Amino acid sequence: MKGLIFNIKRYSIHDGPGIRVTFFLKGCPLSCIWCHNPEGISPHPSEITEKRKIGDREFVRRKISGSYYTVSELLEIAGREKIFMEQSGGGVTFSGGEPLMQPAFLSEALCAFRSEGYHTAVDTAGYCRKKDLESIIKHTDLFLFDL
Repeated sequence: MKGLIFNIKRYSIHDGPGIRVTFFLKGCPLSCIWCHNPEGISPHPSEITEKRKIGDREFVRRKISGSYYTVSELLEIAGREKIFMEQSGGGVTFSGGEPLMQPAFLSEALCAFRSEGYHTAVDTAGYCRKKDLESIIKHTDLFLFDL
């Protein structure tokens, strides 16, 4: 099984305790005007335009937001930082978009990370089916609810 991820932040310190790797899953049913990650709303890979200004020059780059990963690939990515996570009381966080828009992948990933000894967190708006939330509770150490 593969999940659609639009960003991976290593050494994250804002998405749970300690040093973490945060995986941002694509797809969100909401359209909040304050959304921090609008590139994560579409549940499909999508083209985005990034603009940067350096001095008086503007640079524009188009790229695809969203790549498919297996749980094994995520474990490998997080494994590179595991010593830092263990020393700091950190772990992995699944954010989005809305991570519960990919419930089967999220459940599989959380289960795998927990079995490898990682602290797990889910950053969610809670906009999901009850059964999807119930399917991940036993594999999640911390919920961060964005209200």
